[in-house]
Amino acid sequence: MGNGASVARSIRLFADRTLSPAALSARLAATAIKARDDLVRKGDAAPHWTTRVDGRTGVPETQVRPDGAIMYRFNVLGLAATFALTYCIGRSPVRSGRYRKAWLVAVDGRPWTADLNDIPPAASVMIVNPMPYARKIDVGAMRMSVPPGIVEGARQVTRRRFPTLDVQRAFVSIPPGLASGAPYIIKGSHRRKDRSAGRALTYPALIISERV
Repeated sequence: MGNGASVARSIRLFADRTLSPAALSARLAATAIKARDDLVRKGDAAPHWTTRVDGRTGVPETQVRPDGAIMYRFNVLGLAATFALTYCIGRSPVRSGRYRKAWLVAVDGRPWTADLNDIPPAASVMIVNPMPYARKIDVGAMRMSVPPGIVEGARQVTRRRFPTLDVQRAFVSIPPGLASGAPYIIKGSHRRKDRSAGRALTYPALIISERV
């Protein structure tokens, strides 16, 4: 797996005077496509991208000028979501397994059950654990077999691995229907105003999106 940064590769082709302009264009297109597919196959780039040929979006590579340029913009949101989710699961307590299995991904406020690589590039991705004690585990209010700060740890490593993305930790409200048993309604009395009885609990979550 690559480091998830925007992949910048330059391939220079020296003009072969024995080739026609059409043949040079075809050679440039074939070379670009092969380099793109190699990056995806190795995991250094996401399997979704947009193509710009001589400054035009969506144009086939075969229409490149003999001295033109082909650029690919890879969608790394899916790679980042996979990486962050794997981190959170891997650092979850395993005594019962309920917390570890409860992690979910929401895209633009809705549960995402499809392939993470299919997350659209302009989406807002949320990774959250809807268990009612998720907040206590994350802030260290419960004695666990793992250190606290799972979401913050995920934020730090994901931001380093995917520097082109905006990665934030936030306490969020889970809307009804996003996960079974959530949101949890606080019972009893608490000193903190944000945790008073009758309020919906907020959950530590990782928010990932493209930089604006």
